[in-house]
Amino acid sequence: MVLNVQFLKAARVRPRVAVLIPVILVAIGASLRAERPASMPEPSRASSPGSWPRLHLPDPVGAHVARNALGLAWERLARIECADLLNSFSDQAGHPLAERLQELAVDRQTYLTMLVFIDGSRETPCLKGSFAFTAPGSRVVRICVEELKRTWQASREHAVSRIIHEMLHTLGLGEDPPSSSEITRRVLAGCGGR
Repeated sequence: MVLNVQFLKAARVRPRVAVLIPVILVAIGASLRAERPASMPEPSRASSPGSWPRLHLPDPVGAHVARNALGLAWERLARIECADLLNSFSDQAGHPLAERLQELAVDRQTYLTMLVFIDGSRETPCLKGSFAFTAPGSRVVRICVEELKRTWQASREHAVSRIIHEMLHTLGLGEDPPSSSEITRRVLAGCGGR
């Protein structure tokens, strides 16, 4: 920020005060950004993985944990071993999940940013202890916030693997077969931290 010297002289502002004005303005701007709801991204960072504009969890701790888990999932999806999952799992019609991404003309990391994450805590699967749930092919994932926080505290790798697990369902992967535990085991093997 450049302050007009003529303005400062006309306003009879002391030099020390002139130095403090930009500092105060920066502090006010930071305060306003901190008050922004978690669901409202910074306009200039809306497309970056760190902003997760489609994450809608009213619980501030749950939203913070979810952003961290999504960020790590986004990093894991960059790995070739993790990408192989999309060829090893198929949708309900028998097509590899990688074909769905090709149809959408997006890479796996971009696809993760296209998903909508909402609070499903009051729905039956969450009440029965699920981590998250979605329907095959749906881009909406319902997060069970308390289970997300518990899993994150116990094992970040399991939380990240469960996010990727749900992403696979959004691409059309069904369950039974493969079982939920088998999907998570394979995601951990291919996408787990090293």
